Amino acid sequence: MIKFILGFCIFIRFTQVQGADIKSLHQIVMKSISFDPKTLTIKSGESVEWMNQSLTQHSATADDGKSFDTGLLEPQKKSKQIQFNTAGTFLYHCSVHGKTMHATIIVKE
Repeated sequence: MIKFILGFCIFIRFTQVQGADIKSLHQIVMKSISFDPKTLTIKSGESVEWMNQSLTQHSATADDGKSFDTGLLEPQKKSKQIQFNTAGTFLYHCSVHGKTMHATIIVKE
């Protein structure tokens, strides 16, 4: 019985932590030659996860060449998370498809 109660308490604590993390994680889907959503507004400290649901490789690469880069994500549900700690507007594109596939992340304080 004690093992059951202890296990249940650990499960509840894990669920609470996971729930808190979900609120600060936003998802952008890579499909065909577009990002969805094309513009995303988040708060400083929150994270973005790019999920590749297309049949080809994609990346999310900052236009400035230094803010962030997911690297190439393989097709079909491969993903990468990046946390944004600095306020600003971040333009980005896919390194495979160039500026044809582009989007914006707005990070607010």
